[in-house]
Amino acid sequence: MVHQSALLSSECRILELLRARQSLTLEQAVTLLPELSWNQVFKTVDELSRGGKIILLRRGFDYEIERVSVRQAALACVG
Repeated sequence: MVHQSALLSSECRILELLRARQSLTLEQAVTLLPELSWNQVFKTVDELSRGGKIILLRRGFDYEIERVSVRQAALACVG
């Protein structure tokens, strides 16, 4: 089980990466965050996606993550 403070810390790290980049693959996130295990990155991406903070897209055999823009979030509330 992942401790709540560890989850918040990994959320911040992933969101910081996405502020610096438009998008990245799940594997790139794992590579850029060597202090986190693959499972920690996957769990955090899942939580961020379910919370509407990021978008998780399948690109062939890869998964790509993108930060949700303010406009995308507003449109999701309307639709």
